[in-house]
Amino acid sequence: MKFDSHFNWYRYMTVSDYDQQLHNEETVSPSKIEWVRQLRTKDVNFTRAELGVLYGSLVTWQNPDDKSDRRFICYYVTPTELITIGLSEHIMSLTAPFDPKTAFDAFYAILSLQMNTYFSGIDDFETELFSRQDELRGNINENSLDSIFALRDTIENWSDLIVPFQELILAGQEAFVAVTDFEQHLPFRLAKRRVERLLMLIEHYQKDIEVLLDLSTTVSNFRGNEIMKALTIFTAVATPMMALGAIWGMNFKNMPELDWKYGYAGALTLILITTGGIFYWMKWRGWLGALVRMPKKRTKK
Repeated sequence: MKFDSHFNWYRYMTVSDYDQQLHNEETVSPSKIEWVRQLRTKDVNFTRAELGVLYGSLVTWQNPDDKSDRRFICYYVTPTELITIGLSEHIMSLTAPFDPKTAFDAFYAILSLQMNTYFSGIDDFETELFSRQDELRGNINENSLDSIFALRDTIENWSDLIVPFQELILAGQEAFVAVTDFEQHLPFRLAKRRVERLLMLIEHYQKDIEVLLDLSTTVSNFRGNEIMKALTIFTAVATPMMALGAIWGMNFKNMPELDWKYGYAGALTLILITTGGIFYWMKWRGWLGALVRMPKKRTKK
């Protein structure tokens, strides 16, 4: 299969506009009918690759707080025809420097231009991530997990946007498998490189976030262990006082030590000796040391 040197590019703003045009055509291919049918029922990414035909819809933006708030472009690509729905005039004008000679080139020029707009957003996320890393260094508290989860939601949103572009790189080669010189098509090559670059950045930042999450979880666990340890030590040290106090708090009539001249002083001495003995025994066993010591937060000079 070879692409013609000329192709038709039809642009529509809404699915209804194209649907109306479709009814005016005398002969309509089954793939176009299926494409429109799925556009009416789906509001997410979908890609279909048939021999010589590539069609579907692509989410180009979505609100991280409300993923039902999205912007789409819809596409139908054959060797001689490109149909787009929801594509802005600005993007179309930017494809002129590519001088696309085929529908294939024009479509992947659109993809590469769309992906190029994402790098500034990724850079903004990187700045926010580094800022959070500095804030969390040595100062992990109860709000840290919320901050880390917010970062993870943001990077997952970016991943949701970029992965469908990667699918289109593969689906294009599947649909136009007879074209063996994909790397000779500049728009395709550029789109492929930008997908790889964006996914590399996303993967790297996901690992950074997982490290922050693991660190926060580990510190939280250690702090929980420290609290339980402190409570256990307090209970052990206070046991002699509570036990002896309970014994001498009984109301039996025959308790000879209650009449001893030095009974009160002896009881206090016994309590202090047993309490101190337990305390020093636990210290000798090394059970009183901290499980983890967090580094002190550095002060700016």
